Amino acid sequence: MAYEPVAFVYDADVHCPDCARDAGMDKEGAVDSEGNPVGVVAPWDDNYPDGLYCGTCGDEIVAPTEG
Repeated sequence: MAYEPVAFVYDADVHCPDCARDAGMDKEGAVDSEGNPVGVVAPWDDNYPDGLYCGTCGDEIVAPTEG
């Protein structure tokens, strides 16, 4: 069973899948503007007390969780 990333991490911020795709950062081997590999947030990473918000469009990616 394959899982899709919840978000992508690049350019020192978190980005939703749509914005990452638009920027070409959802490709395997992609690197950000600083030459760092693009990271992903897995669906089972679920401890985000403040939630996750896209650094590009501002949309909520993951709702805040109770800690």
